[in-house]
Amino acid sequence: MNEHIKFTGPADILAFIPHTLGQTPRESFVALTMQGKQLGATLRVDAPFGLDPVAYAHTIVSYLTADEAATGSLLVIYTDENPRENQRPYSGHVQALRTELETAGMPLQDAWLVTSESWRNYLCTDTGCCPDQPLDAITTSNGNAALIYRGSVVTGFPAPAPFTGDEAARAAIAAHQPDVWPDDLEASRAAWAKVLENPKSLTTRTAHQLAGALQHPAVRDYLMGDIITDDADQFTSVMLGVFGSRPDWARVDTAQEVAFELMKATPEGQRAPMLCLIGWLEWLKGKSSFADRYFKLALQDVAGYRLAELLAELVNRGLLAECARDPRTAYDRQLNR
Repeated sequence: MNEHIKFTGPADILAFIPHTLGQTPRESFVALTMQGKQLGATLRVDAPFGLDPVAYAHTIVSYLTADEAATGSLLVIYTDENPRENQRPYSGHVQALRTELETAGMPLQDAWLVTSESWRNYLCTDTGCCPDQPLDAITTSNGNAALIYRGSVVTGFPAPAPFTGDEAARAAIAAHQPDVWPDDLEASRAAWAKVLENPKSLTTRTAHQLAGALQHPAVRDYLMGDIITDDADQFTSVMLGVFGSRPDWARVDTAQEVAFELMKATPEGQRAPMLCLIGWLEWLKGKSSFADRYFKLALQDVAGYRLAELLAELVNRGLLAECARDPRTAYDRQLNR
């Protein structure tokens, strides 16, 4: 895992993007920074339907400048927005972005257009020189094969686990909701810590206990913070993704897996805390698109659920977790390239 994967062409780079984002983008701009000849950060944003080109470009570059080692950039536009009628969709936005990137010291080195049918170089307008390429050229590329060999799988959006219990679970969860402060808090934190250390120890009774604990806003916040640190004084900064050191990302992955398991024992109307927890961890990893979907599911489960509204606002404002901006603390999917 310490050897870098060598990408030799555009198809390799286009194969890398779904692996690092977890899904193949649609109607999106994906910008990648270059650190010399190596890929740096990857940023996906929604395609700029009706947005001002300069403001849109400024927003993208403001995120990319977090990569202080960047010396250049690449751009991939995923869209089916009139691709045949317009060989270069969003040309005004791309030109504004090129200008902003040049000013920021990370000039655009190349760009590609990917539709649901094919892909081609965006900057080259000579179809004889740069004809459309089939999508399977991406999936059969050496880069994609190397990523799969390293253990990477593009799973797409992980759907919430369905409820597999009975209606008795609702009463059991309600019975476990903390009402003695702070005694119930410490008991809940101890049960949570035990399950994070050994997920196989999770029983139906423990699942109901933890699901009940998560219904209490204060206890929920402590359990979320405990994934990263047990220092209560740091919880506010932790919720905003500001860490003093690199978190235990394996523990974060375990917490997400446990939350999915908890939802199997939790009926509708009580699942919002788990959905927020999963979405928040996705946001910490830099996967804002996934995070936003979980927050919306939480609001569908419990209308007006305050934590989901607050966390969704972070995503809607385009804010990235501080830990995701810093390579020293960011989530590492072990994709060396």
